[in-house]
Amino acid sequence: MTARTQKTLTAGTIPLIAIMTAVTTVLTMFVKIPTPTRGYLNLSDTMIYFASFAFGPWVGGIVGGLGPALSDLISGYPQWAIFTFVIDGLQAVIVGLLVREFKPLNVILGSVVAGVWKVFGYFIAGGILSGWGPALGEIVGNSFQMGVGLIVGFALFAAVRKAYPPLVRLGNLGVASAS
Repeated sequence: MTARTQKTLTAGTIPLIAIMTAVTTVLTMFVKIPTPTRGYLNLSDTMIYFASFAFGPWVGGIVGGLGPALSDLISGYPQWAIFTFVIDGLQAVIVGLLVREFKPLNVILGSVVAGVWKVFGYFIAGGILSGWGPALGEIVGNSFQMGVGLIVGFALFAAVRKAYPPLVRLGNLGVASAS
């Protein structure tokens, strides 16, 4: 089974982005574990990985940036919103660009690189907003969040892909499916 790819945005892509952004916002808000840097751990990585695996780097980047940033704004963490938009959006773009074939090694390496970016990005953001000591303490929690998000996001992607094989992926020509 080969994934179909699409080179351009279509009218059907806009509702997809809107729905995925809304789902990502809600899932980010569903589980909130407060942290010492006045942020919180959540399920955003699940949808960031899923959207990037399923729909490619550009849709994933929009969904990954907007969903968690909107959650920050709605949940009373507006100081984090711009950082979240950039960090999570780039995480989604990175994983979408690096995972071109859904083979275990490709998925793990591309996802871990994107996750390391996220942990580093939040370390810098936490250092700016709360100081370097508290930001250092967030590394373990952010790494855990990234690991859980990767596992659940890929499992969700595999289940959706199995149930709906004609899933279209924007960008990344030549994407091969998981066997």
